[in-house]
Amino acid sequence: MLNSLFGEFGPRRLPLDTLDRQTVTATVEDSDVLVDEDISRSMRARFASTRADLGQASSMITLLDPSGIWAPQVIRALSEAGGQGVERLNLRDRATLRTLAVIERTNVPSTSGGPLKVYHAGMRGNTVSPDDLPNALAESSQLTAVIIGALAPHAVTGLLRNLLSATRQPEWQCPWLVFILPPGASAMRQRILEQDWPTDVRIAAMSESLTGAATVWNAVLTAWEAAVHAGTQTSASPQAAPLRDDASPSAAALAPPQWLSHALSAVARTEGVLACGIVDMDCGELLAFEADQRLHLELRRYAPALCAARRAHLAVGGPTVPAPEEFLVTLGARQALLRRLSHSDALGFVALVDRSRANLALMRYRLMDAERQVT
Repeated sequence: MLNSLFGEFGPRRLPLDTLDRQTVTATVEDSDVLVDEDISRSMRARFASTRADLGQASSMITLLDPSGIWAPQVIRALSEAGGQGVERLNLRDRATLRTLAVIERTNVPSTSGGPLKVYHAGMRGNTVSPDDLPNALAESSQLTAVIIGALAPHAVTGLLRNLLSATRQPEWQCPWLVFILPPGASAMRQRILEQDWPTDVRIAAMSESLTGAATVWNAVLTAWEAAVHAGTQTSASPQAAPLRDDASPSAAALAPPQWLSHALSAVARTEGVLACGIVDMDCGELLAFEADQRLHLELRRYAPALCAARRAHLAVGGPTVPAPEEFLVTLGARQALLRRLSHSDALGFVALVDRSRANLALMRYRLMDAERQVT
């Protein structure tokens, strides 16, 4: 289902050395739209007929940019790189002609199927509910990217409260919410992931040095590629080979080295760990695991998605950016974690944990302790 929802797109990354704030130009087509009712209600009414089923609707990304700095640059850069125009809709009050909001959108060409649509909405003036229109776009998207940038702490708090409320509304459909954070924002990242998000909304947080439109879009595209890969794995999961009837739930899928078995055994006893295993980070194959059969199948689905996200991050950063030690993704009441093993660049530790009970610090310590004991 998710594979058809996201489609199979091949949007291009933007070159870091040619697209920046000064060089990006784009053809902009302005249109005025008169509204005489709540603009977010009008948008929801329009989407009710075109995007009621995201599995059948065209692929769409919404950029939430409270600062209003990065999203307009990204849309113009995409327009320039893909030869597509920018559509700017000026929503005006019918009685006073006052501009209430501006929606900018462009299309990213794909290798198959229809184009990937990218939206951004900016409010104007003293709007009573400045977040309503951006939320109306976000809730009907397949992925929403939230650009935190250099927001003040109180602004981040307000943003999280608004999004928590929006994701709990019955009209929210967007399955992926991705936060783009500044480098070194580990405390903010943990705070975002620990919020009580709905179980059907997948949360991810990634750090990126925001130096221009290209870096922002490439971070968004990394998240999109990981979402597409996760959707493909989920849709393919019914064909995954089941465990043999005589297989022990805690047996290794392949015979691992003794120290790997010791590491898994030690970590699996940590409070809140539901399943854990060793994964080949090049292909996402689960090599060893400690879990019952049901959770083992879940772990097999998440492991390739996490590995794909890591590979996409490395591809964006290039050889000068150090490889990340760990990826952590929130999945409702659970979290999925991928951590590189210090004794092998090709192997990683993957775990599925209960957010309310997990002690991630203790789990990491036990894993590192097991690795230190290798002779």
